[in-house]
Amino acid sequence: MPAIINKLRKLGKKEENKELIRHSFIALFLRVGGAGIAFLMNVVVGRSLGASEAGYFFLAVSITTLIASIGRVGADQTVLRFISIHAAKNEWPEVNAVLKKMLSWTYLPLIFFTTIICLFAGPISVYIFNKPELQWPLFWTAIVMPFFAGYNVLGMALQGLRKVGYSVTVLKILTPLFLILFMFAWHPKNAEYTSIYYGIACVINLAFGYYWWRKKTVKTIAVKYDSATLWKSSGPLWLSAIMNQVTIWGGQLIAGIYVSSQDVAQLAVARNITVLITFIMMAVNNVSSPRIATMYRDGQMNKLKSYVRNTTWLMSIIALPMTVLVWFFPEFILSLFGKGFSGGIWLLRILAVGQLVSVISGVVGTLLVMSGFEKDLKNIRILNGIIAIALAFILTPLYGAVGSALSSAIAMALFNLMCVGYVKKRMGFSTLSLLWNFDKIKKDTE
Repeated sequence: MPAIINKLRKLGKKEENKELIRHSFIALFLRVGGAGIAFLMNVVVGRSLGASEAGYFFLAVSITTLIASIGRVGADQTVLRFISIHAAKNEWPEVNAVLKKMLSWTYLPLIFFTTIICLFAGPISVYIFNKPELQWPLFWTAIVMPFFAGYNVLGMALQGLRKVGYSVTVLKILTPLFLILFMFAWHPKNAEYTSIYYGIACVINLAFGYYWWRKKTVKTIAVKYDSATLWKSSGPLWLSAIMNQVTIWGGQLIAGIYVSSQDVAQLAVARNITVLITFIMMAVNNVSSPRIATMYRDGQMNKLKSYVRNTTWLMSIIALPMTVLVWFFPEFILSLFGKGFSGGIWLLRILAVGQLVSVISGVVGTLLVMSGFEKDLKNIRILNGIIAIALAFILTPLYGAVGSALSSAIAMALFNLMCVGYVKKRMGFSTLSLLWNFDKIKKDTE
């Protein structure tokens, strides 16, 4: 413990590390609040609906989240990268033009997807997932896909402005918070009405995101932004984002075909619990992304190397104790969700290991994107997505929900380790320095 405290003191001596620590802990505080609210939302949904009805709701949200990622055409990371660069130079016409262009690209395909899913929600539920009860939860969550996508893009745009608090609030807090309030107010007893309240929460979240964006940017005359420049970044990121969502949600969606809605609910709850392990990584991402883009643009590679290694160290010392807690006390954690969830103990343990590997690998995906290596990330995502789907189709029929959890954890770990390899290849340093390069980290901070 004294070594850790001494390490934190040394980190704070450099100006860029002061910002990292200060803003990371602000973001961490907000992420803790967001993670707590998301956790409470899952508890409320699980205890209010029971495992079976909760399974239909979680499955509908998983399906529409995946489809919304397809419709966002890679806008999240593109908006973050270009707004970070232009906002740092106070180029407000370009900042507004980037967001306007990317939102227009997002809404056109999503309106089409929303129409298709709403029209065919019944056949999809019956003939693909063998769950007729899924129809109306899927219908109502599909209607709000454009609103869901809109507030995600706005949240990333606010992050590009370094408005960490507003960004985290939009991305992680408001939707689950309003859903909890609606459920306490009206006590829905099935997945259909819960999906309606979820949709209303998404609409409200979008309104807040747009208001904060208008408040934190400078009004300017409209300018046109070069579409080719944005597409050069967004195109590779689009496919990358799709495959990322396939890796995250694919196992759960394929499980929806092969296992009962109760097993789907256990899998969804286990996934949502273990995401808490990576909330520190998300918090650091909120702070680091604009700074990484700026340091790489300015050619400050030694500073970037030190900064990225320090973020890995900071994230790991927080994530490791949380993994230990999840691994050794799964029964207690799952008991909070009510009856029908105790069978998810090994799902929780397996997914926790995958999340821990993600954290100790560092912010590798963000580093590749912010440094202009979107195509490398795209190639990794494609390969990893194919592996994730193949593993899910092989392991889920054999081992049920446990097989689905295994496929997700393996794919998650493999993706991050491949990114570590590409960072080493492109930039000449490893983000896994926590494990075998601690002495070099120490020298960087002295």
